[in-house]
Amino acid sequence: MDSLALSDGEFGITFCQPLRSDGWLDSFVVRIEEPGLSASARVENSGMIQGPEIFFQDIAHNWRGWEGEKSWYALEGELSLVATSDSLGHITIRAQLQPTAGPDGWRVIAYAYAEAGQLDSLSKRAAQFFGREP
Repeated sequence: MDSLALSDGEFGITFCQPLRSDGWLDSFVVRIEEPGLSASARVENSGMIQGPEIFFQDIAHNWRGWEGEKSWYALEGELSLVATSDSLGHITIRAQLQPTAGPDGWRVIAYAYAEAGQLDSLSKRAAQFFGREP
């Protein structure tokens, strides 16, 4: 799978340009497109922590909702994903892209929305994009 989009068409969050070696996803690009804004950064996929596919699997498994936040952070902090749910089955996913820290760094935050009924499909697509290739 070449990309995973959390979008409403032309705007949103897209995971793309995967770089793999021996089937392992070494890195990927996160692209955020909003009206008047375009940002992207490469994210390293460390084998030292669980991959983002586990985050999407967890929210799909808990499709009836949960208290608080569910989150995933890249090892170097360049990307964080945080999901919340409400009692009506609405899921909000916040992606924060911050490829460099410090005074010269930048940060972009974008939101994607899903319904509980979309989570299983989203989890399967995430497993295809982030997971190990056969």
